[in-house]
Amino acid sequence: MQLRMNFSIQLPRKIIFGDDAFKEVPDLVKAFNPRSVLIVTDPVIRKIGAAEKISEPLQSAGVNVEVYDQVEPEPSVEAAEAVVNSARSSRCDLVIGLGGGSSMDMAKLASISITNQNPISDFVGVGKVPKPGVPKILIPTTAGTGAEITMNAIISNRVEHLKMGIVSPHIIADVAVIDPLLTLTMPPSVTASTGLDALTHAIESLMSIELNPFCEPLALEAVRLIFRSLPKAYRDGNNLEARREMSLAAMFAGISLAISGVCAGHAAAYSFTVTVPHGVACALALPYVMEMNAQACPSRLVSVAEAAGVKREGAGQMENVYNAVSAVRGLMENVKSPLSLMDIGIKEADLDHMAEKMLTVKRLLVRNPKVLTEEDAKILMRRMYAGEQLPLSEYKG
Repeated sequence: MQLRMNFSIQLPRKIIFGDDAFKEVPDLVKAFNPRSVLIVTDPVIRKIGAAEKISEPLQSAGVNVEVYDQVEPEPSVEAAEAVVNSARSSRCDLVIGLGGGSSMDMAKLASISITNQNPISDFVGVGKVPKPGVPKILIPTTAGTGAEITMNAIISNRVEHLKMGIVSPHIIADVAVIDPLLTLTMPPSVTASTGLDALTHAIESLMSIELNPFCEPLALEAVRLIFRSLPKAYRDGNNLEARREMSLAAMFAGISLAISGVCAGHAAAYSFTVTVPHGVACALALPYVMEMNAQACPSRLVSVAEAAGVKREGAGQMENVYNAVSAVRGLMENVKSPLSLMDIGIKEADLDHMAEKMLTVKRLLVRNPKVLTEEDAKILMRRMYAGEQLPLSEYKG
């Protein structure tokens, strides 16, 4: 499968990376000359005082600052509307998203809600946000979601148990500030789920039919860094070198996600991720989607094996694809991430409905190298439910 030679690049205007980059935020804010700033975050980040490190110097400079600190994990439509209502009442002219992917996604929605008065549900889909929002600065405290880089914001439909995407260049950050020191407080479970989220971004973008020469080396370097550093960061959260490499990997994978996009793994995960962290759901789907796509993009999956350090010289192509899948499964086991739908409480009776929901996520499935039928989706869900790797003989078809 050839690389896509026609592509466009839409990223934040400025990306600042490195230790203590967070300290630059007050000056970055002042450059926009805002009268009023809204910081969107969650209760945990508020409790450790990170929001105040931004708000206090701004208030001293005469800038009005409000903090919305009620962002919930995997936000529902109703939770998103609460953020939007707060943003509209604040009359802010700059938004800061501080936290994990959910806080940054809610900051994106806060930004566009000030200039677009529609209900948030009107924006669901691709290109449905009419006007740019107010400026926004996004600051991740995790390493993996890539939300500071992308033009996506994800909300959960709790009635249909389905994730929905709002996709628009109008929600891309003006500035992304990536400071590995902010990730030192992540507990092991969050380190694992966000780190695996970055891995899914990298590997799914490598499988995407929209993979291009700009993204391929970034995605492969992300895979290499994650296999090297995620186990270290998981075991020892104070390992600064591992944290730096995970933040770098998350940024590289986020750029690849933003440009090449993800495919069937995320589409599958959207059918059940309302009940578990997004990164856990995407990671659970990943090895089975790699198996499903093995015949469609074998050379790309061999490159994953090489980046993961498991490519065997002299082995056949499909054997190295098998090695890549085994490596992903091994990494998931290493950081105690579930490998089957049974492990997260999904009932077998729900699998066919989940397959149907997966097939509705067409904006992602169009990038998958293998065109999926309804039967393919049902087989995938059954494979994910069983939780076992296919034998090498089945990779060879």
